[in-house]
Amino acid sequence: MLFGSEYKTISNFPEATITEQGSRFLAYAFCVSNEKELKDNIEKIKLKFPDATHHCFACILHPDKSFIKINDDGEPSNTAGRPILIQINKLDITNILLVVVRYYGGKKLGIPGLISAYGNAASKCLENAEVIVKKLYDYYKLFSIPEKDFEIYNIVKKHKAKIIKIATNNKTEIEIAIDRESTDKFLKECHFLPNFEVKYIKTE
Repeated sequence: MLFGSEYKTISNFPEATITEQGSRFLAYAFCVSNEKELKDNIEKIKLKFPDATHHCFACILHPDKSFIKINDDGEPSNTAGRPILIQINKLDITNILLVVVRYYGGKKLGIPGLISAYGNAASKCLENAEVIVKKLYDYYKLFSIPEKDFEIYNIVKKHKAKIIKIATNNKTEIEIAIDRESTDKFLKECHFLPNFEVKYIKTE
């Protein structure tokens, strides 16, 4: 996985509605951080609009955008989910689900018409989005002997890392979160400490 030091996402729940030749397209965006939240929000939309003709969506997860999912929900292949995804990518955002609900209006739109309609609905929805920049943090577990704890705490404080949890047994175990911009310098200092181990947990 490749990470920068920050990523963009949305902080609100924008929505929009457009009409194309009698068909209504209702677009809703959600900030989501995992597949469970993705599934839960899609289910909420389906329960809210059980009589809709289609519930199409695109979703991107994780700061490195390693998870991408689109669904045309019965529309011709790549006429719904992909146009929605294209609009999301224009804003370079992640951890977002955008669902477009369609109520069929009695007239077929054709392939170009569907691509345009789903893309426009997604675009209008994202015009109402509040895009924010979030910092990325690396999470580590630090292990040391109790006699060296003061050195660990000094380095943690110096690099403004946040202590998440502390456990003491034969070894002291400290879980921290540190701004990615400070990670390299922090690890270099830790490398020279005797009786010390560092274990990477995650980045988020």
